[in-house]
Amino acid sequence: VQAGPRQRGSWRRRCAAYSAAAPARMPTRGDSRGTLLRRTTTGLPIFEPPGEADDLEELDLPKLLLVGSAFYTGLNCCTYPLAVIKTRMQASAVSMGSLEAAGELWRISGIRGFYAGIGPVLLGALPARAGYITALEGTKAFWQARAEAAGVTGPTAAAASNGAAGFGAVLASQTIYTPCDVVTQRVMVASGSGGAAAADASAAHVVRDIWSTSGWSGFYRGFGVTLIAYLPGGSVWWAAYGGARSAASGQQLMPDLAELALAATWASLWTVAVTSPLDVLKTRVQLAPSRVAPPVLTIGRELLRSEGFAGLYRGFLPRWSQASIFSGSVISLYEHLKRICKK
Repeated sequence: VQAGPRQRGSWRRRCAAYSAAAPARMPTRGDSRGTLLRRTTTGLPIFEPPGEADDLEELDLPKLLLVGSAFYTGLNCCTYPLAVIKTRMQASAVSMGSLEAAGELWRISGIRGFYAGIGPVLLGALPARAGYITALEGTKAFWQARAEAAGVTGPTAAAASNGAAGFGAVLASQTIYTPCDVVTQRVMVASGSGGAAAADASAAHVVRDIWSTSGWSGFYRGFGVTLIAYLPGGSVWWAAYGGARSAASGQQLMPDLAELALAATWASLWTVAVTSPLDVLKTRVQLAPSRVAPPVLTIGRELLRSEGFAGLYRGFLPRWSQASIFSGSVISLYEHLKRICKK
């Protein structure tokens, strides 16, 4: 069996290596959409969307980072008001609904209040996204190979490899982004408070305040609970997304873009449901006025005592809305960019 004039990526190299041992079992492509390949006894992957770059070797990574990060930044600006509403709901001394939180912010700060703190977000978004993409694409093929070696195939292998790669991607991005997140959340809350707090709502003032009271460690307040929240969150998202794509790709029930959007919305629902309690605790820790961050368990017990289990899901609706819009749009373009950003 000829491998072709140009073998690209580890997937095709393994195909060539195994072809002599199992020529009758080699997988074939289906239709022009993402397709399930026929199962083999050689451990080859059974899912490969045609036209996608198979691994990091085939991607023009600088091009992918540049174009993808620009789109990511623009989309972040569009969905940013939902993040502000979510944060204010989580930080409020009293429970409030999404519309109530939005109405209060509009009365106090107007449209500017919905974009409070966006400067630090834009500053940190590009390097954090670059770290995310690099870690994700740099490890996905490795985890796919480990899954195959363990005898895992099909949607399970896709979910496992995507989940493990997402775990590393979130670790890289949150290490870069947490300082920006700490500053941004303080600006979000202060800008809609009115009075003296609103006057001290600039990012520069918040940075000086954190540095003078807590030093460098203040910018990583809540980093531990952030990792606890978002490391499994990244794994849950990519696992749910990869599994949904792998399961639906051979059914031909809907167009590609609709399939991507539906899989991303499904993944976002599971991710927000799993991580919302930890996200609420993270916000409370990062916004605590004390010089030393209060224990996470103490904050959790107080919230449960005052509001019950529902208190741990403050801001669920705007957070899920933002995640669904954001991830659905990003992943639709991201899969397309991987097709065109090949060397």
